[in-house]
Amino acid sequence: MGGVNIYCGSFVGEDKSGTMFETVLSEVAANDGSANIQKIILGILESINDAEDHILISAEDAKELISPLAEYLQRLRNVISAGDRREYCAIDLLKACEVAVEEKEPIAIVW
Repeated sequence: MGGVNIYCGSFVGEDKSGTMFETVLSEVAANDGSANIQKIILGILESINDAEDHILISAEDAKELISPLAEYLQRLRNVISAGDRREYCAIDLLKACEVAVEEKEPIAIVW
């Protein structure tokens, strides 16, 4: 996959901010013991296998990801240097999740 972008309703992420989304979601799953979060993230990552140029994350799944993503972003900021690409991805993915809930739209991860 080349550069990956994040879209949801009225939200458009920074150019190629989603490039690290697989890493970010894997790290969120590794840090969250919830079976529901594990299932959601596994489903998202497995959907890549059948995708051609994008995947969708439902507004319902996005709602469940808000808290784990916010916690991940806070932990990440405590251990990284400025400019880490995971931070850019987590910021835009979190914002997309919030917009998905507000606007009841799916998140599109497009490559």
